[in-house]
Amino acid sequence: MKLYLTLLVILVFTSCSQNPPANKPAVVDNAKIEKNKQTALLNEVSELTRAVQRLERQGRNMNSYRLASGAESQRTCNVLMEDRRREVNDLEAKIKNLPDTYSIRLTPIIPDLNECVSCSKKAMSSCVKTRATINGLIKELYPQ
Repeated sequence: MKLYLTLLVILVFTSCSQNPPANKPAVVDNAKIEKNKQTALLNEVSELTRAVQRLERQGRNMNSYRLASGAESQRTCNVLMEDRRREVNDLEAKIKNLPDTYSIRLTPIIPDLNECVSCSKKAMSSCVKTRATINGLIKELYPQ
C-alpha cells in the first residue's frame, strides 16, 4: 500500500511539472484564429442556406392552400404566409450582416423566396426560381 501511495504521489508531481508555468504568456497563432473565424463564417452561411431551402420547401407545400377556393384554405394560407414572411425577413437581416462575399450572393434570393411563401398564384414559379438559384449557389460555394 505504501508503495502504491508513493508511486501515486510521484505520478502526480511528475504530471504537474510537465505543464507550463501559469505566468508564461500564451502563444497566439493568428493563422489558427483566422481559420477558426473562416470556419465559423462558413458554418453560418451553410445554416442560412439550409434555412432558405427549408422555407422554399415550405412555400411549395403551401400550394394546396393557394389552389383551393375555400375561405378556410385562404385563411390558412394567409397565416402561413405571415409566419414564413417573418422568417424570410429575419433571414434577410442575417444575410445583410454577412461579409459582402456572401451577402451579395444570398441577397438576390430574398425577393423570390418572399414570393414563394406567399398566397399568390405565381408563387410556385418563384419557388422554382428560388430552388434553381440556391442550388447554383451551393455548387458555387461548396464545389466538390
